[in-house]
Amino acid sequence: MSGHAVGVRIPYAQAPARVQRWVEGRLGGEIAEVVDCIGGMSPGPAARVRTASRAAAFVKACGTDLNPNTPVLLRAEARVLAALPEHPSLPRLLEVHDDGDWVVLLIEDLPGASPPAPWRHADLARVSAALADVRSVLDAVELQDLPSARDSSPIFLTRWRELADRLDLVDPWWADHHDALADHAERAAGLIDGDAVVHWDIRADNVVLTADRTVLVDWGQARRGAAWMDHAMLALDCSMSGSETSTAKLARTDPVLRERDPADLLALAAAAAMSFVSRSTEPAPQSLPTLPATSARWAESLRAYLADAVDHTS
Repeated sequence: MSGHAVGVRIPYAQAPARVQRWVEGRLGGEIAEVVDCIGGMSPGPAARVRTASRAAAFVKACGTDLNPNTPVLLRAEARVLAALPEHPSLPRLLEVHDDGDWVVLLIEDLPGASPPAPWRHADLARVSAALADVRSVLDAVELQDLPSARDSSPIFLTRWRELADRLDLVDPWWADHHDALADHAERAAGLIDGDAVVHWDIRADNVVLTADRTVLVDWGQARRGAAWMDHAMLALDCSMSGSETSTAKLARTDPVLRERDPADLLALAAAAAMSFVSRSTEPAPQSLPTLPATSARWAESLRAYLADAVDHTS
């Protein structure tokens, strides 16, 4: 039940010719090497590219024909990356192309890879430390019109409530525990509220580990919310993508999470899992055929933590 989120991306070679010409123009030569990347839920290409003269970059792109929402996320990511200062844990934006249809981000090429799932102790420690180290830097970032988590995070606000009308479509465990989980999920909206700039999508496949850097990538979901939320997302991903360290154990050892009431993380997990279960019953969005199954896997992976945590708080 573990593993990275994997959608269905088109390869870089299938990106429009005008996109490929723009990339070549910005890198100063014809692309000689392409390494298509998997992972994430975007249908657009994500690739490491290199010219014959060794100029290199990471390309993320998508057009409205593939999915109307993904270019919006790329525009949001471009705004955030442009505002981020230099820091070892923050990626550097090189160029942006936006023709109103296709949006293309050129980002520094990172000579590394995402940590494998299941998470390993050492990798979790690296990411937890990076989140703590980058906090003061993010607190100084000036970002206008960054969405508020309290206003734009349906997973923690409203979507979990939809499960009540879909319990006949899912495993009976969710019906048996619905009311207890809902009582916890009710608290989530208040817990996510805050003024801090947060990544908001910390998962194993949104981190790149190099020999000397721990880089937080994919900033399209960035929000203004509670500063502890990125640590909470990391703890939830211990269950969602699998880990040698359980969500509950990371909550006891992470320097930020261990200062929180354990019921706070339970409230977030309950809302997230109920939202994932509900979404698993819906048709797949355009060009995102794996989303229902991925949502079902995430919910099921959180279930062991939820069952134990609810028992300890009841």
